Formats: sequence, structure tokens, C-alpha cells
Amino acid sequence: MQRITIMGLTMLATFAIVCVGAVSVSASGSEFIASTTGKVKDKQTNVQVFKLGSGGSVECAEVTGYGEITELKSVTNKEVLTYSGCSGGGPVKVSPAYFEFNANGSAKLEKTVTVVAEGGAGCEVVLEPQTLEKVAYSNTSSGITATAKVKNVHSKGTGGGCGTTNTEDTYTGSIAAELEGGGKLEWK
Repeated sequence: MQRITIMGLTMLATFAIVCVGAVSVSASGSEFIASTTGKVKDKQTNVQVFKLGSGGSVECAEVTGYGEITELKSVTNKEVLTYSGCSGGGPVKVSPAYFEFNANGSAKLEKTVTVVAEGGAGCEVVLEPQTLEKVAYSNTSSGITATAKVKNVHSKGTGGGCGTTNTEDTYTGSIAAELEGGGKLEWK
């Protein structure tokens, strides 16, 4: 169960990031439009769930993120997601996830994400840079919601009893992004 918890958190972090970052970028050739430049803040709108190919799952109680809009129209945007209150058979710590979200509906994990069971047995799950697919976007009255249904996430377990490479993980969840200071964000 420890292995499942750690691997789930790593993948969860990755996909939640995809959701948040996607809020700042457009899909299917569209553009992300902002009424003004400035900081973006993100928060989850539902439970973020990661399901492992082996049948286990991990949920995070809170996912927040931030980014910055530097152009009024853009096809890419970078976001950083932070996870807390993660559990999958015990508490887990997830490192921040750095993403570049693209107008084509993909998100690139730019830096390695690690997931470690707190007080664990030396098991660590590593999610190395990779491109993730299947993020949908919708406009709301206060900004954009990104919904991820990601499949085929790659992770690698290291350390005591953590397992090996896994390529069948999935992630589902959604995150809302809004421009701080009252500006408008939308997808067109």
C-alpha cells in the first residue's frame, strides 16, 4: 500500500498541474486571452484522483497554483502547482510541479516531481519530465476551469519496496484559475 500511495501522489501531482497550467493556455489552436497582465492563482474545484495501474488510488485535499500572464494573448503559459493533504494509505509529501501548458491541449512537465511517504520506508516515486495529453478548458464568470482526464502517465519507483516503472497511471481532476486584481481570463 505504501508503494501505491507514493506512486499515486506523484502522478496526482503531475496531472493536477496539467489541469492548473492548462487554465492559462488554450486548447485546439485557440488562444488564452487576458484583459490585463498579472499574477494568476489556481485552486482545485473537485477531488484530484490518481489511479494506479495496480488498482490503488491517491487523493489530495488541496492543490493550489500560481503563474503569471505577461502577454494579453498566448498559446503557452507556465504554472507551478503545490499539493497538500495528500493520502493514499497514509500521508505523502509531493514536491512542487512545474508545467508549461500549451494551446493544443497538452502540458509539459518541465521538472522532476518526487513523491515520498512521510515517515516511509525509503520508497520514492519519481515523475520525470514528460508531455501529458487530454486537458479540456471552459470559461467561467471569474476565469477558466481546466479539466484533466489523463492516461498513460509514466512514473518510476526507487528505494525500498517501491516497484519499477509504471506507464498505465491515470489522473482526473479540475482546477480553476483567475487573474488576481479582478482582470478577466478566457479561452477563445
